[in-house]
Amino acid sequence: MLIIQDYDISKQSPLKMIKIGTLGPAGTSSEYAANRFCNNYFLNRGLKSELILFNTFEEAMDNLLKETIDYVIAPHAYLGINNFYMRPDINLVELFRCDTPMYGLAIRPEFNFNPDLLEKEIIVSHPAPVNLVNYYLKRDVKIKMVNSTSVAAYEVKEGIYNMAITNALAKEKYNLKFVYEFKSIPMSWSVFERGDLNE
Repeated sequence: MLIIQDYDISKQSPLKMIKIGTLGPAGTSSEYAANRFCNNYFLNRGLKSELILFNTFEEAMDNLLKETIDYVIAPHAYLGINNFYMRPDINLVELFRCDTPMYGLAIRPEFNFNPDLLEKEIIVSHPAPVNLVNYYLKRDVKIKMVNSTSVAAYEVKEGIYNMAITNALAKEKYNLKFVYEFKSIPMSWSVFERGDLNE
């Protein structure tokens, strides 16, 4: 479910391509939420938009300040989001809710999984969903942090690791399978624009 407030995010000409940045690569929950936002807000109002994926939210914000993109969308679960709220050169223009795709513990189809491996293998994950393992599997596990859930899935596909906490989009993209399904995460998101330091 996506909740959009009735607000004027842009007084742009319908002919201008509005560029929105968020966390990549393809298959992240951020990409999913940003696409939903673009479709529900810009497309429905006849505005053209382009989604650009970055390696980190900080890289997206740097591009916002360089004026190569117009907006950045970030989830409130992101640990560094407070830095964006505090900056005088960045403005919050909207909040919206978009639940993530299903999260789970994914493996390569040919990997011979058994629950005992949870205490031996390293699980690769973005920091935000790590606690899903504690809540659902109630185990102490070893975690290797990466920049996104999509990167986590990719590293399992490539055989760098055998297990990842990832979402259903990245699972499908990299041809993995869930051995445990956790939940779709109710999530709120912030939309940022460049701020005017003279205000």
